[in-house]
Amino acid sequence: MIRVIGFYRWKDGATFDHDYYNSAHMRLTKQALSPHGLLRLESDRYVSAKSPVAGDIIAASNAYFPSIEVAQSALAAAGAALTADLSNYTNLTPELRLSVVTDHP
Repeated sequence: MIRVIGFYRWKDGATFDHDYYNSAHMRLTKQALSPHGLLRLESDRYVSAKSPVAGDIIAASNAYFPSIEVAQSALAAAGAALTADLSNYTNLTPELRLSVVTDHP
């Protein structure tokens, strides 16, 4: 299984609407990626006792796909629609990472 991780690092002057991200953007993400092999979608809001400082990860999404080929194809197909929604919740640029997920039951 492949996990596509999209995460956001804080920087001075950043804005991030967690409510929009966890509702409207995740709904859009699921709609855009599901026809292209999405198996599961999660979103994370990182919490800390202190205010974020530059470089802190403040939010992330985890999208799961059956293979690297399916994940790359899904990102190519849906990337423009997901990027177009960025300005609705943040002025940060997401970073993407792909990983192989190994279950250990």
